[in-house]
Amino acid sequence: MPEWQRRAAVLTHLLLYALLLLVPVSGWLYSSATGVQVVYLGLIPLPDLVPNDKTWAAVLRATHLTLNFTLFTLVCVHAAAAFKHHFVDRDPVLTRMLP
Repeated sequence: MPEWQRRAAVLTHLLLYALLLLVPVSGWLYSSATGVQVVYLGLIPLPDLVPNDKTWAAVLRATHLTLNFTLFTLVCVHAAAAFKHHFVDRDPVLTRMLP
């Protein structure tokens, strides 16, 4: 695999892990700003991280949506790259991911 593809794969994985953390936190922040309590697993009520504020809620909603669409796009590109490796390049990248 070319070096640029290796670097892109590493960067993509780092971004995926970061977004898996940032998306729920941004949702928690947004819920806090709108006054909606977050209950973890339906059992543990979490504290509000920011005060109830409509201006903050609008900013946090946009942030949360942007992060979600970024995650969705990155997952689609990642899956497309895996299929490209499997069907076009015919290398073992996709099969290495299988258990």
